[in-house]
Amino acid sequence: MSEIFKTAAHPAVFPWLSLAVGLVVGSFLNVVIHRLPKMMERDWQEGCAELSGETLAPKEKFNLFVPRSRCPACGHGITVAENIPLVSWAMLRGRCSACKAPISLRYPLVELLAGVGAFASATHFGFGFAAAGAATFIWCTIALAFIDQETGYLYDDITLPLLWLGLLLNLGGTYVPIGDAVVGAAAGYLSLWIVYQAFSS
Repeated sequence: MSEIFKTAAHPAVFPWLSLAVGLVVGSFLNVVIHRLPKMMERDWQEGCAELSGETLAPKEKFNLFVPRSRCPACGHGITVAENIPLVSWAMLRGRCSACKAPISLRYPLVELLAGVGAFASATHFGFGFAAAGAATFIWCTIALAFIDQETGYLYDDITLPLLWLGLLLNLGGTYVPIGDAVVGAAAGYLSLWIVYQAFSS
Protein backbone atom coordinates (compact mmCIF):
# COMPACT_ATOMS: atom_id res chain seq x y z
CA MET A 1 0.00 0.00 0.00
CA SER A 2 2.82 2.40 0.87
CA GLU A 3 4.42 1.83 -2.54
CA ILE A 4 1.13 2.62 -4.29
CA PHE A 5 0.83 5.79 -2.18
CA LYS A 6 4.38 6.83 -3.03
CA THR A 7 3.75 6.23 -6.73
CA ALA A 8 0.55 8.27 -6.67
CA ALA A 9 2.32 11.12 -4.88
CA HIS A 10 5.26 11.17 -7.30
CA PRO A 11 5.53 14.55 -9.12
CA ALA A 12 5.48 12.81 -12.50
CA VAL A 13 2.34 10.80 -11.66
CA PHE A 14 0.24 12.97 -9.38
CA PRO A 15 -0.84 15.59 -11.96
CA TRP A 16 -2.03 12.91 -14.39
CA LEU A 17 -3.83 11.03 -11.65
CA SER A 18 -5.45 14.33 -10.65
CA LEU A 19 -6.48 14.89 -14.27
CA ALA A 20 -8.28 11.54 -14.31
CA VAL A 21 -10.00 12.27 -11.00
CA GLY A 22 -10.93 15.74 -12.25
CA LEU A 23 -12.59 14.33 -15.35
CA VAL A 24 -14.72 12.02 -13.20
CA VAL A 25 -15.60 14.89 -10.86
CA GLY A 26 -16.50 16.94 -13.94
CA SER A 27 -19.02 14.29 -14.91
CA PHE A 28 -20.59 14.63 -11.45
CA LEU A 29 -20.52 18.43 -11.73
CA ASN A 30 -22.75 18.12 -14.79
CA VAL A 31 -25.28 16.38 -12.56
CA VAL A 32 -24.97 19.14 -9.95
CA ILE A 33 -25.39 21.88 -12.56
CA HIS A 34 -28.49 20.21 -13.99
CA ARG A 35 -30.17 18.99 -10.81
CA LEU A 36 -29.35 21.41 -8.00
CA PRO A 37 -31.52 24.26 -9.38
CA LYS A 38 -34.41 21.82 -9.83
CA MET A 39 -33.92 20.48 -6.29
CA MET A 40 -33.92 24.00 -4.87
CA GLU A 41 -37.06 24.86 -6.86
CA ARG A 42 -38.80 21.80 -5.43
CA ASP A 43 -37.80 22.86 -1.92
CA TRP A 44 -39.19 26.36 -2.53
CA GLN A 45 -42.46 24.97 -3.87
CA GLU A 46 -42.82 22.65 -0.89
CA GLY A 47 -42.05 25.50 1.50
CA CYS A 48 -44.62 27.77 -0.14
CA ALA A 49 -47.22 24.99 -0.13
CA GLU A 50 -46.60 24.32 3.55
CA LEU A 51 -47.01 28.00 4.42
CA SER A 52 -50.23 28.28 2.43
CA GLY A 53 -51.64 25.01 3.72
CA GLU A 54 -51.69 23.40 0.27
CA THR A 55 -50.91 19.76 -0.45
CA LEU A 56 -48.64 19.02 -3.39
CA ALA A 57 -49.03 15.88 -5.48
CA PRO A 58 -46.38 13.23 -4.74
CA LYS A 59 -43.34 13.51 -6.99
CA GLU A 60 -40.62 11.12 -8.09
CA LYS A 61 -37.64 11.05 -5.73
CA PHE A 62 -35.12 13.49 -7.14
CA ASN A 63 -31.65 14.33 -5.82
CA LEU A 64 -28.04 14.26 -6.99
CA PHE A 65 -28.04 10.46 -7.12
CA VAL A 66 -31.62 9.41 -7.90
CA PRO A 67 -32.98 8.83 -10.53
CA ARG A 68 -30.31 7.60 -12.91
CA SER A 69 -29.23 10.12 -15.53
CA ARG A 70 -31.24 9.93 -18.74
CA CYS A 71 -31.71 11.65 -22.06
CA PRO A 72 -34.03 14.67 -21.60
CA ALA A 73 -35.45 14.13 -25.09
CA CYS A 74 -36.45 10.45 -24.98
CA GLY A 75 -35.84 9.31 -21.40
CA HIS A 76 -33.16 6.77 -22.36
CA GLY A 77 -31.20 5.76 -19.24
CA ILE A 78 -27.50 6.62 -19.56
CA THR A 79 -25.41 3.45 -19.29
CA VAL A 80 -21.97 3.23 -17.68
CA ALA A 81 -20.35 2.96 -21.13
CA GLU A 82 -22.16 6.15 -22.17
CA ASN A 83 -20.93 8.04 -19.11
CA ILE A 84 -17.14 7.93 -19.54
CA PRO A 85 -15.84 11.52 -19.33
CA LEU A 86 -15.02 13.02 -22.76
CA VAL A 87 -14.72 9.59 -24.41
CA SER A 88 -18.43 8.74 -24.43
CA TRP A 89 -19.45 12.12 -25.88
CA ALA A 90 -16.87 11.73 -28.65
CA MET A 91 -17.83 8.11 -29.38
CA LEU A 92 -21.52 9.06 -29.51
CA ARG A 93 -20.62 12.04 -31.71
CA GLY A 94 -22.51 14.30 -29.36
CA ARG A 95 -25.85 12.51 -29.79
CA CYS A 96 -28.08 10.24 -27.71
CA SER A 97 -27.55 6.59 -28.61
CA ALA A 98 -31.31 5.98 -28.61
CA CYS A 99 -33.03 8.95 -30.22
CA LYS A 100 -30.00 10.75 -31.74
CA ALA A 101 -30.96 14.02 -30.07
CA PRO A 102 -27.93 16.31 -29.69
CA ILE A 103 -26.05 16.25 -26.38
CA SER A 104 -24.98 19.71 -25.27
CA LEU A 105 -21.31 20.61 -25.66
CA ARG A 106 -21.53 21.80 -22.06
CA TYR A 107 -21.08 18.26 -20.78
CA PRO A 108 -17.61 17.54 -22.19
CA LEU A 109 -16.63 21.18 -21.58
CA VAL A 110 -17.37 20.93 -17.86
CA GLU A 111 -15.49 17.61 -17.67
CA LEU A 112 -12.50 19.09 -19.48
CA LEU A 113 -12.41 22.21 -17.30
CA ALA A 114 -12.61 20.11 -14.13
CA GLY A 115 -9.82 17.82 -15.32
CA VAL A 116 -7.53 20.65 -16.42
CA GLY A 117 -8.21 22.49 -13.16
CA ALA A 118 -7.20 19.46 -11.10
CA PHE A 119 -4.10 18.95 -13.27
CA ALA A 120 -3.06 22.59 -12.82
CA SER A 121 -3.63 22.44 -9.05
CA ALA A 122 -1.54 19.28 -8.74
CA THR A 123 1.24 20.70 -10.91
CA HIS A 124 1.40 23.98 -8.99
CA PHE A 125 1.05 22.76 -5.39
CA GLY A 126 2.25 19.17 -5.56
CA PHE A 127 0.80 16.30 -3.55
CA GLY A 128 -1.10 17.44 -0.45
CA PHE A 129 -4.05 19.37 0.97
CA ALA A 130 -3.14 22.56 -0.88
CA ALA A 131 -3.70 20.89 -4.26
CA ALA A 132 -6.90 19.22 -3.08
CA GLY A 133 -8.23 22.53 -1.78
CA ALA A 134 -7.35 24.39 -4.97
CA ALA A 135 -8.99 21.72 -7.12
CA THR A 136 -12.11 21.79 -4.94
CA PHE A 137 -12.30 25.57 -5.31
CA ILE A 138 -12.01 25.25 -9.10
CA TRP A 139 -14.66 22.52 -9.26
CA CYS A 140 -17.12 24.53 -7.15
CA THR A 141 -16.45 27.65 -9.21
CA ILE A 142 -17.17 25.72 -12.42
CA ALA A 143 -20.51 24.51 -11.02
CA LEU A 144 -21.41 27.98 -9.77
CA ALA A 145 -20.49 29.64 -13.08
CA PHE A 146 -22.63 27.33 -15.19
CA ILE A 147 -25.56 27.42 -12.73
CA ASP A 148 -25.36 31.21 -12.62
CA GLN A 149 -25.24 31.39 -16.42
CA GLU A 150 -28.39 29.27 -16.70
CA THR A 151 -30.43 30.49 -13.73
CA GLY A 152 -28.88 33.70 -12.40
CA TYR A 153 -28.52 32.14 -8.93
CA LEU A 154 -25.50 31.38 -6.73
CA TYR A 155 -26.72 28.84 -4.20
CA ASP A 156 -25.66 28.98 -0.56
CA ASP A 157 -25.40 25.18 -0.65
CA ILE A 158 -22.15 25.68 -2.58
CA THR A 159 -20.93 29.19 -1.73
CA LEU A 160 -21.07 28.99 2.08
CA PRO A 161 -19.34 25.59 2.51
CA LEU A 162 -16.72 26.77 0.00
CA LEU A 163 -16.11 29.95 2.00
CA TRP A 164 -15.62 28.13 5.32
CA LEU A 165 -13.58 25.33 3.78
CA GLY A 166 -11.29 27.89 2.16
CA LEU A 167 -10.73 29.67 5.47
CA LEU A 168 -10.05 26.41 7.30
CA LEU A 169 -7.56 25.21 4.70
CA ASN A 170 -5.83 28.56 4.84
CA LEU A 171 -5.43 28.73 8.64
CA GLY A 172 -1.72 28.11 8.27
CA GLY A 173 -1.33 30.57 5.40
CA THR A 174 -1.47 27.83 2.76
CA TYR A 175 -2.45 30.22 -0.02
CA VAL A 176 -2.33 33.75 1.40
CA PRO A 177 -1.84 35.28 4.88
CA ILE A 178 -4.84 34.40 7.05
CA GLY A 179 -5.73 38.06 7.54
CA ASP A 180 -5.97 38.57 3.79
CA ALA A 181 -8.12 35.45 3.52
CA VAL A 182 -10.60 36.70 6.15
CA VAL A 183 -10.82 40.15 4.56
CA GLY A 184 -11.28 38.59 1.10
CA ALA A 185 -14.02 36.25 2.35
CA ALA A 186 -15.85 39.08 4.08
CA ALA A 187 -15.54 41.39 1.08
CA GLY A 188 -16.74 38.71 -1.33
CA TYR A 189 -19.71 37.74 0.81
CA LEU A 190 -20.73 41.33 1.55
CA SER A 191 -20.51 42.38 -2.10
CA LEU A 192 -22.91 39.62 -3.12
CA TRP A 193 -25.16 40.40 -0.14
CA ILE A 194 -25.32 44.08 -1.11
CA VAL A 195 -26.23 43.19 -4.70
CA TYR A 196 -28.94 40.84 -3.43
CA GLN A 197 -30.37 43.49 -1.11
CA ALA A 198 -30.34 46.09 -3.89
CA PHE A 199 -32.33 43.88 -6.27
CA SER A 200 -34.72 42.48 -3.64
CA SER A 201 -35.70 45.84 -2.15
